[in-house]
Amino acid sequence: MKLTWLTDIHLNFVGRNEVNTLCSEIMNSGADAVLITGDIASSMHLCKYLEYLSDNLKRPIYFVLGNHDYYGSSIQKVNHDVRFLAEKHQSLIWLTRSEVVELSPDTCLIGHEGLADGRLGDPEGSQVMLNDYLHIEELHQTTKERRLEVQNKLGDTAAQYIRAQLIKALKRGYSNIIVALHVPPFAEATWHEGQRSNDDFLPHFGCKATGDVLQSVMKKNPGVNMTVFCGHTHSSGTVDILPNLRVKTGSAVYRQPKIQEVLEIG
Repeated sequence: MKLTWLTDIHLNFVGRNEVNTLCSEIMNSGADAVLITGDIASSMHLCKYLEYLSDNLKRPIYFVLGNHDYYGSSIQKVNHDVRFLAEKHQSLIWLTRSEVVELSPDTCLIGHEGLADGRLGDPEGSQVMLNDYLHIEELHQTTKERRLEVQNKLGDTAAQYIRAQLIKALKRGYSNIIVALHVPPFAEATWHEGQRSNDDFLPHFGCKATGDVLQSVMKKNPGVNMTVFCGHTHSSGTVDILPNLRVKTGSAVYRQPKIQEVLEIG
């Protein structure tokens, strides 16, 4: 099968013509299914665009959300709305609320948002202020300390979910595991213009909790291969964390949604 990967498409910044062009490109890619690793649209437009993609592509859409998908609302409300939407549309598979997805007898897919957990780099010293901390209700805190507490909990929740899914996948005997995340799980994967993000940006661009789980599990299972697909930093790069653990970070430009890669799943 062919799995077409997209990330950080930010459809609220483009018009219907651009969305239709993207849909045509996806269909022309020969995709049997689509994988989107977050930042689909802002909260006001998110469900509308997910439904539009579902109606037009008429094939499974596996997705996780990104930080921008929560802009203008709360994580709790957006998650509630997306869960309800996915229950209505069989082709919309929100990986954060799904079982392990079998893509072939040897390959499965799992995923979670894995939002930045504020643990990489220099979280206490960083002076970076993302729009996330103004436009996502749970992250709009009166102090940095309170905001980091929220981010830590979000990272821990993502890591616990990923660990549980990995245990299921390994018990079922898959030799190849694809992991979809929005935020890179390792500092080495937080690409910016060909370089790793510095300590000021790392707290906002990576999720250490998910990375710790992935690395721990894969060290114990050297006969299993894992590829992680993520986005968030808008710069592309590939890094091998372990011989059996590769991370691909997708690139993006606002107002130019595109296909990242077409994966051949044997």
